[in-house]
Amino acid sequence: MYDLKIINATVIDGTGSQRFLGEVAVNEDIIVDRGHKLGTSKNILDAEGHILCPGIIDTHTHYDAQLTWDNLASPSLDLGVTTAIIGNCGFTIAPCKPEHRDLNMLNLTKVEGMPYNTLKAGIDWGYESYKEYLNLLERKKLAINICSYVGHSAVRIWSMGEAAMEKEATESEIIEMEKIVRDAMSNGAIGFSTSSFEGHNGDGGRPMPSRLSSNDEMSRLVRAMAHQGRGIFMLTKSNNTSIKDIENIMGNIKRPVMIAAILFNPTRKDWAINTLNDIGQSSKKGYEFWGQVSCRPLTMEFTMNEPYMLEGLKAWKEYMTEKDDQLKTSILKNFDFRKRVKEEIYDTSKNKLFVGDWEKIKLIVALNKNNKKFEGMNIKEIALKENKDPFDWLLDNALVENGMDDLFIAELLNADDKEVKKLLMHEKSTVSLSDAGAHLSLLCDAGFGLDLLGKWSRDLNIMSLEQAIYKLTGKQADICRIPKRGKLLPGYYADMLLFDPDKIGTSKSFRKNDLPAGSSRLTVEPLGIKGIWVNGNNYLQKETPNGRLIKSYLP
Repeated sequence: MYDLKIINATVIDGTGSQRFLGEVAVNEDIIVDRGHKLGTSKNILDAEGHILCPGIIDTHTHYDAQLTWDNLASPSLDLGVTTAIIGNCGFTIAPCKPEHRDLNMLNLTKVEGMPYNTLKAGIDWGYESYKEYLNLLERKKLAINICSYVGHSAVRIWSMGEAAMEKEATESEIIEMEKIVRDAMSNGAIGFSTSSFEGHNGDGGRPMPSRLSSNDEMSRLVRAMAHQGRGIFMLTKSNNTSIKDIENIMGNIKRPVMIAAILFNPTRKDWAINTLNDIGQSSKKGYEFWGQVSCRPLTMEFTMNEPYMLEGLKAWKEYMTEKDDQLKTSILKNFDFRKRVKEEIYDTSKNKLFVGDWEKIKLIVALNKNNKKFEGMNIKEIALKENKDPFDWLLDNALVENGMDDLFIAELLNADDKEVKKLLMHEKSTVSLSDAGAHLSLLCDAGFGLDLLGKWSRDLNIMSLEQAIYKLTGKQADICRIPKRGKLLPGYYADMLLFDPDKIGTSKSFRKNDLPAGSSRLTVEPLGIKGIWVNGNNYLQKETPNGRLIKSYLP
């Protein structure tokens, strides 16, 4: 007798195979059979009219801190994600010595848009080593399956302290980092993650530690990762890092490489697709490179206290690194400073988050009563009415009373559906980049999987549901070497999603005040989901959390 039998379901199994109308049987946490007219069961669910598929695997999240106070990984589990990979971009909170906790939190506040007060109130620091951190997560009784990278920046800070954000490492420091990475892999890390991206800055506007790594350091840590013959190298690459450079880092190590973030930029229209094509050429040389793409536009809310779109600009660092409030005000007023920033914004020879598309930035909430009339207008429109350059208006507005706290929304990258389609359908792309757990006050892309199923498959019909589900489940598990996940096959874990294909999608984003210390976040709600199972437990029926910390991976 089975524990659960789902009948009359349209089964799409995550392998890319054609759907079939039938039944799926589960005992405890394992799928034990599928087909037609299976045996008796303690519980039967009639799924007529609905799609049954594997749970979504999200390969690019930043739940490292949040999981220590939120075992549900909200909102991802609500949105059909049953397995998530944390620790991307090298931004982990483990390992961490007690004396480095504040630095790590300040870095996350800057680079991942996490409120400092939330991190200070929420993080459970009941660990120091990477192994102890994983043990802590296991004690939290996770409701979602979690895989974890060991992160370069955290490893650097452990070995170098504040100097990790100031200089290259010495030989002895690299040797210590190699040992930390090897130990992390021995204790269950899925791989090693890092970032060289210019926009990744930490406390005081200083580069995140991994950005100061030499090629020798990077290559040696990759080798340390691969010492057991497994592991994924995850890199958020700089604009100056070519695919050839990554080949040089890898040398003769032929491990999977996840490369982020491949997004369409209207000022460099061919950059994203050419990057994927270059990745394809590397495959012919024996490398297994994958480009992480998104099915959503990069849209974020911001204030001038944290203008994320500007923080990758060299000229902006003068303001970003200044700590004196009076001097910061003087910088914003300075003509030469403004001129330098504008020149960099409008320089289309480099791949940047923002290139002066002022019509794509809207004022949502004006706190100064004189600007209430501009709410809902874009900056280009406002600047025309005020007879100012758009950037000058933005800075002038920041200097008026309450202007720093005015709320804007920006549509930065990936906004052209025709171009995004090319990225989604490329053979070397993997659909990801939710950033769930980060930029909580700016965006919520945790529902990317439901967007792929709804908007891209159902509405735009660029791919079948079979293809879309494979991209979100089986393909992710295969690339990341996660055993017995991502497919509805006998012997696989019962991570399952049941949904109405006519309704699947997400709500509009809204703000929720449920973070530690009372901070708010943007979130969305699912549409059309009828069931979510993690290791056989039905989350929507509030069964006991049954997520697993995955520590064992295929070669």
